[in-house]
Amino acid sequence: MAATGLRWQRLIAAFAWAGLAAGSAVAAPAPCTGTQAVAAVQRSVLLSTGAPAGIGPAQVSVPDQLPLALRSERLRIRYEIDVSACAQVPAAALWIFRAGAPYRVEAGGVPLRLLSANQRAQTGPGAAGEETAEPDSSYNGRIPALFALPAGATRVSIELQTLPYIATGLVQLALGPTHALLPRHTDAVREVVGYADAASGVVLVLGLMALLLWLPRRRDLNLLWLAAACGLWGVRGLIYYDNTVPGRPLVYEQLNAVYALLAAATITAAVLHLLRFSKRFYLSVLAGVTLLALIGFGAAEMAQRGAIVARSVAQIAGTGMVCWLGVAIWRRRQLLARRHAAALLACLAVLLSCVVHDLMVVGGALPPTSNAWVFWGFVAVLVGYALMSGEYVVMTLSRAERSNEELERRVAAKSGELELSYTQLRNTEIASAREAARVQERERLLREMHDGLGAQLMTALRGVERGALSREQLAQSLQDGLDELRLLMDSTDTSAYLPAALAAWRNRWDARLAAAGVVLEWQMDDSLDQVNLGSEAALHVMRILQEATTNVVKHSRAQRMTLRAGVLAGPDGARLLQIEVADDGAGLSGEAAHSGARGLKNMAYRAGQIGARMELLNRPLPASGCLMRLVLPMAD
Repeated sequence: MAATGLRWQRLIAAFAWAGLAAGSAVAAPAPCTGTQAVAAVQRSVLLSTGAPAGIGPAQVSVPDQLPLALRSERLRIRYEIDVSACAQVPAAALWIFRAGAPYRVEAGGVPLRLLSANQRAQTGPGAAGEETAEPDSSYNGRIPALFALPAGATRVSIELQTLPYIATGLVQLALGPTHALLPRHTDAVREVVGYADAASGVVLVLGLMALLLWLPRRRDLNLLWLAAACGLWGVRGLIYYDNTVPGRPLVYEQLNAVYALLAAATITAAVLHLLRFSKRFYLSVLAGVTLLALIGFGAAEMAQRGAIVARSVAQIAGTGMVCWLGVAIWRRRQLLARRHAAALLACLAVLLSCVVHDLMVVGGALPPTSNAWVFWGFVAVLVGYALMSGEYVVMTLSRAERSNEELERRVAAKSGELELSYTQLRNTEIASAREAARVQERERLLREMHDGLGAQLMTALRGVERGALSREQLAQSLQDGLDELRLLMDSTDTSAYLPAALAAWRNRWDARLAAAGVVLEWQMDDSLDQVNLGSEAALHVMRILQEATTNVVKHSRAQRMTLRAGVLAGPDGARLLQIEVADDGAGLSGEAAHSGARGLKNMAYRAGQIGARMELLNRPLPASGCLMRLVLPMAD
């Protein structure tokens, strides 16, 4: 008879629990012998000041779908949970899988104690539940939490502290002995948090490495933006995967959207710099959109309303940046290696799908029990871009190493030539030939000094004698003479290794261009590594380049000058050396062409002397300025 009575009691308790889940009146709770889901709770609405909001208490099911009217920073939602079934259990616990906002939990006005996911179950008297938490502790609604129930507690209240970030209040609750809930809680924490701390640490290390790489390479701003994006997202991961909430709950929730917006903006800026979207227009648009979204957060905080609108605007802006970045990569994909462009597009597709998934969870289109994916989407993009940037740095270092090896090889080759020449000096005919070569080289240098340096010095002398030159004009004339002398000295290297000659030119002109307010964009192709010119050809090329640069500084009123050089394949398969000098100045008018006719004729004459073709034309609209193109056939 006793067994039959016990079976009837259990049957009655099961029917009562089913009725509670269906929204009917709650009967006597089931005994607390194992884990049991909390299917219904009582919800009341308060003002943020703690006063009643005029909305009566209501019995709601779990998960609790919140209407839009209740999603406001001016309201607080409080839930009352019946835990009397576990009142007599020595070590009972309440498990909260997720809540829609930071919350506080207490029983009889006493905050509950948070249990660790790896804490062992306690079953004896004086076990879990006797210690209390700090009175002002707020807990992160995103992370599963297990709370010890005080002995004899029959009701627990959970109060959401601010505007929910999803359209759900309480998502999932369970009661039971601590030892029964701990495995479930541990599995849930592992699934939700996973390796977030480790991933955040990796992202922060990548950001530090990018910053260290940027310090000696200040022009590579993509590395600086990458460091900023990694720092933002790494800190965000460390903060938002913790159980407790630091500071004000509303600010905590709004900063989550701010972190995502700034991370999207900085990674977009990094890739735009890599793709040479360096015009101020693109970065100004990016900065303007970001600033407007941040102003929205400030306005909502000051007005104490509109936080959900500010959060939505930031989410839309961040998603728009990701889409814009994908379009930019597709448009400039030819500037990247094919595998790099494909990898970046794939990472962005992963990020965009994660963003869409999380927005659907926030909007209520997906179950609130779904895990957040956007953190891992950003991690994938940051790690992928960091690996690609690291490969570019390695390639640059390898190129420098190859240059050193090439220099050592040339030095060794020169040493061998000198030894051979020393041996061959004993031969009279070879000695005579070398003497003739020296005479010819001496004559060439004298001719070049007479036509170039001599003419510059003579012009300066006559100007001083007549008093026709100002101090600035005299200094410019002497500077031109020094440039001519340096070109002559460079031309004495019979190897005429073009990258080295261009590097020497850049070293001389960098400061002068900067003083004139002209920014130099340096675009050298890898194909130049194998280009060698004769000394005379190299001298003519460098003089043409010097004359073109002088015209940009003196006449164009330009702010930016671009120097591009590379080896192209001609129509008949021949190799062509192409050097372009472009500026964004006033362009080449008829008057300017006449005033600079002498310099332009000298450039054309020198190009003809080495069999090159020179073009000087205005850049097509909407661009401004001039373009000088020099094309020189290369000997096989």
